[in-house]
Amino acid sequence: MSRPPWIEEEDGTADDGDLPQSIQEALAGGVQPAELQQAHEQPPEGTRTLRAGEGWIQICPFVEVRELHRDDSSGTHTSLMRMRPGGVVPAHRHRRIEECIVLEGECQIGTHRLVAGDVHIAAAGSWHEAVTTRTGVLVLLRGEYPHPSPAV
Repeated sequence: MSRPPWIEEEDGTADDGDLPQSIQEALAGGVQPAELQQAHEQPPEGTRTLRAGEGWIQICPFVEVRELHRDDSSGTHTSLMRMRPGGVVPAHRHRRIEECIVLEGECQIGTHRLVAGDVHIAAAGSWHEAVTTRTGVLVLLRGEYPHPSPAV
C-alpha cells in the first residue's frame, strides 16, 4: 500500500513537495480571519504589569536592579539585575538562600564563571566574592530583602 503524496518520507521530504490541489483548496476555504480583541491599558484584575523600561535603579556604577516582586512577610524579593561591562557588585554574605539565573551574557563570582543558562544558588550564610563582568550580564535573582550584607 502506497502512502499519499503529502505524507513525509522518513528523511523528512514529501514525495512531490505539494499537497493535492483539492486539499489545498479545502484548507484555504477553512481559514477565517481572526478577531482581535481591543487592547486595554489596565492589566486584568488581580494582576500587575511592569513595562519593559520602567523601574530600573542604579545601585553602583554600571549596575542596575529592577525589583519585580517583594514579599515583606517572607523577607524575599525577585529582581532583575543588569551589569554593563566593568560593573562590580561588592563581596557580600547571604543571610538567606539566593537563587540566580543568568539570562544573558556572563559574569564571575570571584573566579567562578557563570554564562547564560547557568543557575547559581547561594545557601544561607554563604559568602560571595565580588561579582564582575567583562561582557555585561542580565540575571534574575530571588533572595533576601533587604539586600545581602556587605563585606565586613
